[in-house]
Amino acid sequence: MAIFWYIFISYISIFIHELGHYWSAYFFGIKATDVITGMGFKLFSFSTKHTTFTFNMIPGGGMTIYSSNEELNLSTFQQFIILGSGVSFNYLTAVIATTLYFQTSLVKGFFAFNQMIVSFIYTLFNLFSFNDLIAPQVGLTDSIEWVAGQFTTIKFILFIFIFMNLLLFLFNLLPVPFFDGGQMLSLLIDPILYKIGIKENLLNKFKERINQLVGILLIVLVSIPIINEVFNYFQTTRIASKPMIRWMLIILGAILIKRLLTSILHHFKLNK
Repeated sequence: MAIFWYIFISYISIFIHELGHYWSAYFFGIKATDVITGMGFKLFSFSTKHTTFTFNMIPGGGMTIYSSNEELNLSTFQQFIILGSGVSFNYLTAVIATTLYFQTSLVKGFFAFNQMIVSFIYTLFNLFSFNDLIAPQVGLTDSIEWVAGQFTTIKFILFIFIFMNLLLFLFNLLPVPFFDGGQMLSLLIDPILYKIGIKENLLNKFKERINQLVGILLIVLVSIPIINEVFNYFQTTRIASKPMIRWMLIILGAILIKRLLTSILHHFKLNK
């Protein structure tokens, strides 16, 4: 049940992020054509008058797509607000979840969540090694089940809401073209680069290469611990033909990476 809540809240948190983009654009008169939550195979979708909302199999990202002609009518400030609204919605969601978790006032919840951000960043850079990241001693499933065992169901749900929205808030602010932070930075820096003589096509190709490298890196970082965990599971069950199982897992991992990479490249094509 803990895994179900983890996956479900991951979806909800990503959807909240995309709703931030959707509503802020709507406020400026821009109606999104598509709001996509997740990656990989489509699970289901529904449509409103102007927008199709799609939910895919893997809760690993999302995007909000607008008509390119409508975007041209936005000022730089308006585009900046729309790009920043996703992380703003995640931030507000996490503050509310923190407030409910500690059963305190909204002001105290606000300060508690900001303290969590500082502690999380410090821990991320000082506690874990690269080996712990790609081959953790405790599997993802075991970790989630262990955490769930420390809380009541409501507390666990609130904890995951805080955790997922904190991750979405921080990582989407990274200055990489793939993320909102990188796109916000581009709004400020690109006009300066154009003025000093850098051509738009060259700059876009450079951004695409960075995005592809970051996308591959993220896929590897996500896939390796999963493959490692599944392989360790088969090892502990003492199933014969371990080399065959290992190769099966490598093939499955390669298929997963190919599917995710295709989704990322498709995302780039849609936003050209």
